[in-house]
Amino acid sequence: MPHSKLVRVSYRDSEREIYVSGYADILVYDEISHMLVAARFGGYPEAVRALTDTISSGGSIDVETEEDSFRLYTTPKIYEKQLKKDAVYTECFIKRKDDQNTKAAGDSEPSPGRRQQYIFTSRDDMEQLYNEIDRKTSVPMIPEFREYILEELQRRDCLKRLIIYSSIEEFDAWCLILDEDDKNLVKIVEGGLENDSISIPGSVSQNKGGFKEINGVMDYLEAFGVLIAEKIKSSFKPLYDPSEENVSSKILEADNYLFANRRIRLYPAQKAVAEGTKRKLDQGRMAMIIAECGAGKTKIGSVALYAYQKGKCFNVVLCPSHLTHKWVREIEETIPGARGRILYSISDAEAAFKEFQVGSHTIYAIVSKERARDGYSKKPAIYYSRIKKGFICPSCYEKIMMELTEDGTKYLVDADQFFFRKETAQNHKCYKCGALLWTCVNPNDRRIASNQWVKLGEYGYVYRSRIDEHILSSGNEEVTKSLLEIRDNPDTFFSVLGAYRRAALSTFIHKKLKKVDAVILDELHQYKGETAQGNAMAELVRVAKKTIGMTATLINGYASGIFYILYRLLPYLMLKDGKEFGNSRPFNVEYGVMESTYELKESEYNLNSRSKKTKKRERLLPGVSPIVFTRFLMDNAVFLSLSDMTDGLPDYEEIPVPLSMKDEVSTEYHNIESVLKRLLSSNKKLARKLLSKYLDVLSIYPDMPYGHPPLYDPEDGSVLMQAKDTAKPDELHAKDHKVLEIVREKVAKHGRVLIYTNWVKTDTQEKLKKVLKEQGYRTEILTASVSPDKREEWVAKRVENGIDCLITNPSLVETGLDLNDFTTIIYYNVGYNLFTFRQSSRRSWRINQKAPKVEVYILFYKGTMQHRAIKLMATKLAVATTLEGNISDEGLSAMSECSDMTTLLAKELALGIENKVDDIAEVYRKMAILRKQDMELPQEEATELDIPVESHPLLALAVDPSGSSDDPSSPTLILTLQTSKSKKKSKIIAGQMELFDLLFSA
Repeated sequence: MPHSKLVRVSYRDSEREIYVSGYADILVYDEISHMLVAARFGGYPEAVRALTDTISSGGSIDVETEEDSFRLYTTPKIYEKQLKKDAVYTECFIKRKDDQNTKAAGDSEPSPGRRQQYIFTSRDDMEQLYNEIDRKTSVPMIPEFREYILEELQRRDCLKRLIIYSSIEEFDAWCLILDEDDKNLVKIVEGGLENDSISIPGSVSQNKGGFKEINGVMDYLEAFGVLIAEKIKSSFKPLYDPSEENVSSKILEADNYLFANRRIRLYPAQKAVAEGTKRKLDQGRMAMIIAECGAGKTKIGSVALYAYQKGKCFNVVLCPSHLTHKWVREIEETIPGARGRILYSISDAEAAFKEFQVGSHTIYAIVSKERARDGYSKKPAIYYSRIKKGFICPSCYEKIMMELTEDGTKYLVDADQFFFRKETAQNHKCYKCGALLWTCVNPNDRRIASNQWVKLGEYGYVYRSRIDEHILSSGNEEVTKSLLEIRDNPDTFFSVLGAYRRAALSTFIHKKLKKVDAVILDELHQYKGETAQGNAMAELVRVAKKTIGMTATLINGYASGIFYILYRLLPYLMLKDGKEFGNSRPFNVEYGVMESTYELKESEYNLNSRSKKTKKRERLLPGVSPIVFTRFLMDNAVFLSLSDMTDGLPDYEEIPVPLSMKDEVSTEYHNIESVLKRLLSSNKKLARKLLSKYLDVLSIYPDMPYGHPPLYDPEDGSVLMQAKDTAKPDELHAKDHKVLEIVREKVAKHGRVLIYTNWVKTDTQEKLKKVLKEQGYRTEILTASVSPDKREEWVAKRVENGIDCLITNPSLVETGLDLNDFTTIIYYNVGYNLFTFRQSSRRSWRINQKAPKVEVYILFYKGTMQHRAIKLMATKLAVATTLEGNISDEGLSAMSECSDMTTLLAKELALGIENKVDDIAEVYRKMAILRKQDMELPQEEATELDIPVESHPLLALAVDPSGSSDDPSSPTLILTLQTSKSKKKSKIIAGQMELFDLLFSA
């Protein structure tokens, strides 16, 4: 029972003649064990400190009240304390921590897994007590269970009221004892359900056994999915609900302007996304549009910005170079009174800004991401000192060191010239004085003494005085040839290709213009890393009043792929989350999938000190936590699917096609693979150095089993592996025959075929062109020599001339281009870049596609590195599409071996509720729309893959749980709403437990 007077607390040690005392106005303890739970006492600083140390170390204290005196016991190192001082006295609050082992009745030692939790509530507030128990346990604590559970917990001595002495206010204190995994509480709930002491609210009493039939996530979602959807809808207030609200007048104005210019109108879903984005800009600085390829992001983003802005404005668009003309065209045909100006130089930027100042039009300055940071080229500023026998810093003249890691231990060693092939975070500055180690290239300085560092294209910089080291280690014939040319011409000046003296456009806008009204970041995913283009994006975002980021593929399957994007767009959320810029590891650990490898070695038994040496390696695996969506994206992004806009969207199908190599090619391939395996087991250090080269050979050899240079040992120059030629250059293989088969079938039906080849080191493109032309098919190759801003026109001319097949690298057409004429796509081989694959595979699956179906064939050889790469891409694809809202079992994602529980839950969510929710006018009531197709593969292929093809359109809705707010961090979720011509009644199972009751009742 509570008491109202101060109580005296003291500690006495007669042997050491120590006595300290003070007065407590709060004292909480267990009546049976006399264990101290909490106390607040004060006195002179020395006495309070002594009492605090006594309690923390496990000593006992004596308590004297008006009625009684007794002793309280403590446990060492389990109390948290808070000290408060004034001029004379000190006050201390001390409280026992939760989650400590406690003794079961009759036990002499603590029981493993049992823990005690301490709860403080207002006087006689049973509802607050129940809510606190709910917060401390994972067991569903439905409000209707309260009276029964509290009674049972006390009856079984699992919930005990604590004794309180308090002179300031009345409150209750409780001790909750829980078994491992809350088994005692689970037993109470299960027992109550079995004997009908409690029941699921609204459940049908005649079906008492129905709940027992649910044996997994899928069963649960099938039974309660509709109720979950209803709870989600009722718990959030939409930022914009297109079924109840109209879009703003300026969006309609832009729509009418577009119709007058092009005789086309925006789809309702596009106008809804623009309205949602506009409203988000009203609240904060930034909004993201994540829409599938071909969904019209250019028009949506510009219309949203037009609807938000008033009067003339100066806006900047950052986009890939091949989209600059498209942006100008679409802005001027969509936005009334707007002009698009492409910036190639600083003088263009000055002219565009002057036009804005003196004119009456809104100006969109279109900057390509390549030119945004196209400033000075850089080269190493260091030089080799023969006296110090190493490369030295130009500022402090100390030797430059580099960090090596071996056997889990980090070492600092003298930096070699290989350390400076390319500028990195490790070689950017001197580790001692902090001076920059890279300087601008002066193309007009042709003195040999000023040009000791020579650049070889993608290989990087070499130090010409020590070039022999590069010649010995290079395994590339072209690079070796260039190195020998530099060595044999010591007095020749070798210019840096593309070196010039000019400032970057993004830096000019940042420092000279200082403020722009808005910036639109097209293809946002391309600014994901700590790169020059990423820094250009950051500079533009800093000077913009508003920012719109747009992409179709925000996630590349790894947590690291979104770290810098989030930091540049939402720095306040990243800082609030405790993440530091430049250090993505904590983010990857919390939101990604990290694989840690440990090696434990036992020391000899008879050593004086027996210990284990631990070596740890980490690598990031595909996988992104859905918390990234809820914490960073849900409040700031609008998601749009092509299926949101039209019922006439063609079918889209990904078809993996496994093929078999010829026997002689297969034998040699496995010989090459075995050499690498032996090297990995015998010399791991050397294997790490050669791993990338080996993987290149293993990836390319099945497609080109000839003409591979030998692989050299970088230490002694000996030949480690020489791949045998097992075919001639003109010889056709399984992939070539499969390409001919597909082309023959599709062209016969008056279709066109787009063929992607990723590996630039092969002669595949020329060979395919020759073979196809010999068969009578008009074939062209789109190469990198066609400038990006002319590729759209280049393709259009070839189509006009009757082309049958187009061969290209997918990276050349991955963004922006509409290739509607090519309704069949063949990946001759697949690279490892998820962004490139996802973007390039949708080049002809667009809202204006008239063909009934788009097919994507992915060719690979079974049991090879290509097969492993396809599976890795499948896992990354499954992760990325899951986080963005698309749950799919089609194509590559069906091959995924990702065992992430989140993905499993999401798939079951989509598949399990398929037949339960059919009214797509209701947000989240329709969890998935499945268009099932049978994928026809050759018999031997179907037995291996056996993949059902299903596609799930994306449903998204913007919510604002707290209503409108001026706080940029306040939760807002922008969504689009699907509409459908057909409406079916949804089957609702009433009275079942609603999962979201648990989430929103706290």
